[in-house]
Amino acid sequence: MNNEEYLEILNNPDSWFEQAFAQKMVADKLLVNVIMNKEFLESITDDHNISKFTILWANAMFHYAIGIENGLKGVIIKKHPELINFEISEDGVTLKDIGGKASTNHDLYSLANRAGILDSSLHLFKSDFDRKLIKNVLQSLTDMIRWAARYPVPKRLSSVFHVDNNVPLICVYGFHFLDVIDPVYDYFKSLQNSNIDFDEDYLERFLNLELQDKEQTI
Repeated sequence: MNNEEYLEILNNPDSWFEQAFAQKMVADKLLVNVIMNKEFLESITDDHNISKFTILWANAMFHYAIGIENGLKGVIIKKHPELINFEISEDGVTLKDIGGKASTNHDLYSLANRAGILDSSLHLFKSDFDRKLIKNVLQSLTDMIRWAARYPVPKRLSSVFHVDNNVPLICVYGFHFLDVIDPVYDYFKSLQNSNIDFDEDYLERFLNLELQDKEQTI
């Protein structure tokens, strides 16, 4: 890859959106094929040990988080290209950051603010409570990238994120967090120019089939 090819990929928002949906696909399939697998859930119940579930769940969240980080960088590249910071030298191109320090320390909430997706004019999150939910989810996912899905403890105890008291834990750490991040991924999709399909409806189809099966057994 030469400098020109590197810069072409770097400055193409779709490169980042495609990676965002590729990571979401990994997370979706980890949820459906492993975490929500009937035999796996039964084995956890029989063993009375949820540590395997916790580890897998954290890794699914990690991939959703990496997807969101890529998507946010795609938004910045598309809407605020002046915030791409790179350097060209004899050794080639070095990407320093996309959107400032938040880009290098994986601070998804700050990066989301930098990308402008939390702006009320976009109407992605219509109420103050919705905005508080996404803030807490992004802060939790930041932990997943930085340490929670990778190490037993963070570098500093003081850096551990704690959910706001008036935010339901299930919306941050449970399956409902998927509803909170859906508008973010929908926004990424609305900005895409490419038509690469990463089986984006995989999880939705599975959940609909599960619901239909339950309705038929009632």
